[in-house]
Amino acid sequence: MKSIGGFFELEIVEGNRMYHENAIKLSTGRSCLHYILSYRKPKKVFVPYYCCNALFEPMIINNIEYEFYEINEQLEIIDLPKLNNDELIVGCDFFGIKSKYIDFLISFYKEKLLIDNTHSFFKEGYESNNPSFTSARKYFGVPDGAFLYIDKNEKYKIDIKRNEQVSVNHNVNRLLGLQEKAYTEYVEYEKSLNSDIEEISILSEKILRSINYPEVRKIRNDNFDFFRNEFDSLNQLEIDKSVTDCFCYPLLLEKPIEKEKLYTEKIFIPNLWLDTLGRNEIKDYEVECKLSIELLPLPIDHRYSTKDLRRVSDTLKKIING
Repeated sequence: MKSIGGFFELEIVEGNRMYHENAIKLSTGRSCLHYILSYRKPKKVFVPYYCCNALFEPMIINNIEYEFYEINEQLEIIDLPKLNNDELIVGCDFFGIKSKYIDFLISFYKEKLLIDNTHSFFKEGYESNNPSFTSARKYFGVPDGAFLYIDKNEKYKIDIKRNEQVSVNHNVNRLLGLQEKAYTEYVEYEKSLNSDIEEISILSEKILRSINYPEVRKIRNDNFDFFRNEFDSLNQLEIDKSVTDCFCYPLLLEKPIEKEKLYTEKIFIPNLWLDTLGRNEIKDYEVECKLSIELLPLPIDHRYSTKDLRRVSDTLKKIING
């Protein structure tokens, strides 16, 4: 029963369409993968070594065997695993720049391919109906929100409840300029996230319905093109000229730089993903470890103007040139 009277809830401008309106709206990317595995029930799943621990958490929960595969410096699988009928493989559109490679993987693995589009928010499913999922938290200031596409002919359906265990303290304090406090809260909140199959929170849904997606998309693509023009000649990653709607501009330099020099200029470039360094694997996975430490995922999101990007570019070039 709806409560009447009392103090006001958080006011959010009422919007209309939420991007991914036709997807299954869950709380996290890992909950999307958990959803898929709970009805596909594979015996084994192949996942990239270059990923965060959250990606294979659903396999652990479902007691499903998983095995890592290697990628090269162009973010493509070195030896394509041969799958049995009861096995699946997760393919990642890393940084949103590998969409053509994902198309190849679809043709190679058919229905055995699951697609991690958490770096490709604006991708709305595939004609092949391969299961795919994306995440809102990597693109917008929301506490949860992920979107799952599955085969339109799938009959599998479960009852799910709304996610109510959300916090926006880190988002609010970041807005207020309390960076250190916000970061501490962000780290703690990230630890609280899990693979439970829950529907997106009402808070995130309302926020996501208020966003001007065409404007956001244009800014992001313009910002990506800015960094492309600045750094393509230095980048060890080959980025197809046709790519759009990327998560960041992934810059891999011939010689790594000390990120601390960026931090002193209040330019916070993350490491994606240091999880790879902490796994006790017999194999070396040299490329993945190099990417985790040396890759610079330059931010291109809608918060930043050309002036902001110029500061990042000038600071980087100054460091590169000594």
